[in-house]
This record gives sequence, structure tokens and C-alpha cells, in this order.
Amino acid sequence: MLKIHFTEADLARVTIAEDADPMWELLMSSYRIRRPEGEPLFGRWRRGSRSAVPESGRLLMSAVPPYGYCPDFLTPAGTRTIGEGVSAVLETPSPVLAADVAELAAQGTRVPPWLRRLAEGEPRELRRLGTALHDYYRQCVAPDWPSVRRAVARDRRRLQSSLDRGGPQLLLSTLHPDITWTPPVLRVRFPIDQELHLDGRGLRLIPTFFAHGMPTTYKDPGLPPVLVYSISHTRFESDAEPGPSLAALLGHTRARVLMTVAITRCNTSELAELTGISLATASQHASVLRASGLITSARSGKSQIHEITPLGLGVIRAS
Repeated sequence: MLKIHFTEADLARVTIAEDADPMWELLMSSYRIRRPEGEPLFGRWRRGSRSAVPESGRLLMSAVPPYGYCPDFLTPAGTRTIGEGVSAVLETPSPVLAADVAELAAQGTRVPPWLRRLAEGEPRELRRLGTALHDYYRQCVAPDWPSVRRAVARDRRRLQSSLDRGGPQLLLSTLHPDITWTPPVLRVRFPIDQELHLDGRGLRLIPTFFAHGMPTTYKDPGLPPVLVYSISHTRFESDAEPGPSLAALLGHTRARVLMTVAITRCNTSELAELTGISLATASQHASVLRASGLITSARSGKSQIHEITPLGLGVIRAS
């Protein structure tokens, strides 16, 4: 079990990641390719991605065992794009690289020669790792990135709703089935016993599309505290782009708007962001869908919150 110890100051500093984290998604997707769990959710993606893994991506996987400890430096904190993430990995101080690789060896994992050379400060191996991260992301994660972001955004809104209604106590109490809040300790189902004392640093929650099963965190307690956990998937998340029948019926953009609302309650600004269209265009499409009875819109402060209707779900399923 993982036990995360809170102070009053930590409760006031619980934060939610602003977007899907590309480095954690990259890492978790590398597990999904090699592990059998989650077949109903990830089976189709897994079968397509296994053949797409580039040779350099196989180099990356040799540094990431399918189970157990993964070097902390591969998931730097607070990066929002793959470029930022890879740059942060390449800027990892040499002592940190050496310590993480030593920890990998201490866990009983065979450390490949290239990773030992990287831990010894060989610049060429660090550049190879950077190439591997970029190549793997481009081939196996980027094609699904819009769907990943939409799904993570839905869970972020769930967390924010809990935080707004009941503060951090309610948020932590309803976070994940494998997490129990018994103040002042958050107890997390975990493969090993580990203690994390926040000591006023707060906790960053990172909902993750490709995660499955138990939540996770860094091995090094000195790193910025995070808790990474799997979102609750819906049947639409693996196929967020509309099919040809739905697109022919509504037009591709309007169909995509309907699919997005089916995945997550959202206001018009969020709808525009998630679908990559202008605010005015999102508002126009939402008005047409509402007039057709496919979505409803309810005022919340200065925003309108859009939700799918049973008729809207029926149209999606029939198409």
C-alpha cells in the first residue's frame, strides 16, 4: 500500500493537472502494448500500435520494464507538450540519471548496456533516448492524442466538480476505486509498501488515459508529489471521431461536436477547445444540436453546460 500523509497546508495545495500529460501517457501506453490488462478498452489500439512501434521505440522499452519500477526521470513533472517533456528528460542532471539507473538495477532488472552508458554520462546515448521518445510518441500516441485529451478533460471536470462542491475532502474521497481517504492519510492500493510525506508541498493529481489498474507515483520522495491514476473510460472514447454515417447525417464538424458532448459535459469554450474550432462555431453547432433535441444546455454562472440527450446517444449508436 502507498500511504500519502497530508497536513492542513497540503489539503489547500491539492491541484489537478491542466491537461493530459504527454510523458505519463507515453509511459503508460508502453505498458499497454506489452501487458494483457484492459483488452476491452485497449485491445484494438494495442494490436495496431504493436506493429507501429519504431526500432528506436524498442530501445525505449528496454529502459522500461513491463512491470515494476520505471526510472523517474522519464516522466518529468509539469510538462505539457512532448517537446517540453523530451527536453526536460535530456536536461536531467547526471547524478539523477545515475541514481535512477542504479535503482532500476537494484530492483533486479537487467539494465541494457546503452542505459548504463547513459548513466555514466555518455551524451550520445542521451540523444538516442530523445530520438526514441519522439519516434515512439509520433507513431503510437500522437494519432490518438485528440481522443486522449478529450477523455482526460472529462475526468478533470469530474474532479473540479468534486472540489467545487466539497473541497479537497470530497475530491480525495471520490478520486478512484483503489484510493481511500482516511484523514490525514490517503491510502492507495499499490504493489509495494511506500510512504509519502507531503510536508506542505501539496499533491498534483494526474488523470491518465493509458493507465490501467493501480495508481502510481514517483519512487523518489524528493520529487514534486504526484498521484497518477486511470480515468474511467466510456464506450465513445476509443472512437471519438464520428463514423462516416454520422458525419454524412450531420456534417463532420457537427458530428464531432456531438461526439465530444457525449464524452463529457462541457461549456461552449471547452467544447471549442476540445474540438479545435472557434468559439462562435462551437456555439452555432451547439444551438443546432440543442434545437434538434440531441443535446441540452443549462446555464451555470456565465456559461452554458452542454450534455448529451437519450436521443443524441441513440443517433450515435445508430450511426
